[in-house]
Amino acid sequence: MSKTILITGTSTGFGKELVLQFAKREWNVVATMRDTAKAASEFGHYSNVQVLALDITDPDMVNQVVSKVTNQYGKIDVLLNNAGYAQAGVFEEVTVDQARKQYETNVFGVMSTIQAVLPQMRQNRSGHIINISSMGGVQSLPTLPVYCSSKAALESLSEGLAAEVKELGIHVTLVEPAGFKTGFQGNTQEIRSEIPDYQPVYDWYNDLAKTAPYGNVEKAMSAVADIAGTDNPPRRLALGSMGLVMARTQLNSMLEEFEKWEHITASAD
Repeated sequence: MSKTILITGTSTGFGKELVLQFAKREWNVVATMRDTAKAASEFGHYSNVQVLALDITDPDMVNQVVSKVTNQYGKIDVLLNNAGYAQAGVFEEVTVDQARKQYETNVFGVMSTIQAVLPQMRQNRSGHIINISSMGGVQSLPTLPVYCSSKAALESLSEGLAAEVKELGIHVTLVEPAGFKTGFQGNTQEIRSEIPDYQPVYDWYNDLAKTAPYGNVEKAMSAVADIAGTDNPPRRLALGSMGLVMARTQLNSMLEEFEKWEHITASAD
């Protein structure tokens, strides 16, 4: 019997490729997106792909879609949260409203989908939740602090959730890509810098974007499909060599900082 996966944010990039990867593996694939008119024509080549409209910031809509899919297939084996976007801009220039919208999608929207699916996974004592994060959730980047903070929140929520459900037969995986050309940049909510002091920071990021090593989207999403629904999936899956460099740099920097100030830390005992 084929397994069933519900994937959010499937109109472009990682989401689109994920649909194709799971379709080729003969899963029942529910591909969701806000505007179904943007569904890739390739989806029509597979009878096991169903496209549904879903705005993850609408909890009622989330519950309706989860109920529909569950009634149709019996259960959802894997929930793959891919929907999201990036709010660009240095911290001083991003408005609180822009930050709230960022969190509504990247954090609260993901919470809605997980909470809608968890009861059935808990009852079945099985299931796999895969959250597409970013290595920016491990090492925050200049010009993207609000976006990176939303992914850091997703990372922390996922870690706590994983500890809560590990004895219930439910697995949680954080996928942390870095350095991929997915069309994601086209969904980035750009703002214009009005403060000349920050121009060097923007220049640095633009240079990074031009020179960074880019990964292969098809290979990366094939790797995600390979671990989905397996008995012992990874808690974290870094994708792309650039991401591993970022993670190691951040973790080593943290350890160095803690060690440097250990004498102060110990004085608080």
